[in-house]
Amino acid sequence: MFRRVADPTAPVSRTPAPPIPLAAGLERLWLLDPDVTFLNHGSFGAVPRAIRQAHIAAQDRIEARPIEMLGRRATELLGPARARVASFLGMSPGSFGFVTNATEGVNAVLHSLTVTPGDELLTTTHVYNAVRKAMQRCASRHDATYREIPVDLPITDPSEVVDAIMAACTPRTRLVVIDHVTSPTALVFPVAELCARCRSVGIDVLVDGAHVPGMLPVDVETIGATWWTGNLHKWCCAPKGTAVLWASERARAHTHPAVVSHFHGEGLASEFDWQGTRDLAAWMVAGDAIDFMAALGWERVMQHNRALAAWAHRMLCDRWEVEPISPADGSMLGSMCTVPLPPEVRTRWDRPEAFQAALLDGHRIEVPVIDFGGRWHARASAQVYNRAEQYDRLAQAVIELASTA
Repeated sequence: MFRRVADPTAPVSRTPAPPIPLAAGLERLWLLDPDVTFLNHGSFGAVPRAIRQAHIAAQDRIEARPIEMLGRRATELLGPARARVASFLGMSPGSFGFVTNATEGVNAVLHSLTVTPGDELLTTTHVYNAVRKAMQRCASRHDATYREIPVDLPITDPSEVVDAIMAACTPRTRLVVIDHVTSPTALVFPVAELCARCRSVGIDVLVDGAHVPGMLPVDVETIGATWWTGNLHKWCCAPKGTAVLWASERARAHTHPAVVSHFHGEGLASEFDWQGTRDLAAWMVAGDAIDFMAALGWERVMQHNRALAAWAHRMLCDRWEVEPISPADGSMLGSMCTVPLPPEVRTRWDRPEAFQAALLDGHRIEVPVIDFGGRWHARASAQVYNRAEQYDRLAQAVIELASTA
């Protein structure tokens, strides 16, 4: 039986005080249901009211003159967003293309990659499942080998990640796909160091930066990757389906969209930006989303969210009496934390999805529950609209559910 049962006279945690919110009432700037404790910004993001209106206005602008806007002015319409995104992420405007999500970016690279029988495609056990499936399919099509390198929990130092991957590389290793911020475990991996090590032995690296834009300061061109892809609809709060794929100068000419269209062979930006009747409106307002968050102060936003995630990480480990999967000081965290759940929850629920549903149905808490390495974890996100009491609510809900298991 789980021992830490609710006691209204006891302090909620031994953890130091949480960070002070950036401002009061920031949650009102978003469209989120106030009856739900939303701790899952990391999955699909959440669009502020102002950006939702900008998105609708962009759609209306296209629909007023669809032939003119899509057929003749698409490049012009995307120009301001391209310039703003390039400046924000540290990329030259012509070095990247818009995609709908990082998974599409990964697929474009895998479709463009020259793979021969016997080559190896490597990643880690922390890989996002959609990327896993794409890599497995690519390996199967080319009679190549797909391998996941174990990076076991807990991780006490980022060097463990680099050492594990480099020890697994062979002369047949064609590509390493590495998460900049892992999806299941919410850990910041040392991608620049890994890229340098792989580059020294002639191995290409694709960095899956799905969570990075708006979570971490980033200068993509200095990372040293061959390719880098990231979502703008997560921590930048752009509309759903807004992401980028960047290619290094040496890889740019042979990097193409998974869907070949009219501008094939005319440059990466042109090829990716034109995908026929794809709705450009979400991409058009990417710069507006970046500027919306910039009004709060990007440095302040990132520092606040990281501090809130680190506080929640320590508090949840304390309340649930579990050991952290990464350094307790939060040094490997961005704006999310993944915390092992009390083992008692598995005596009642047979699947993580069932326990996640119990949290939503019984406690109105939206948070992902993840099975990693045979143990269930909760991954809590921190965005400026979140408050410390929401994580306390999660802690208490899990304690109550674990106590009745």
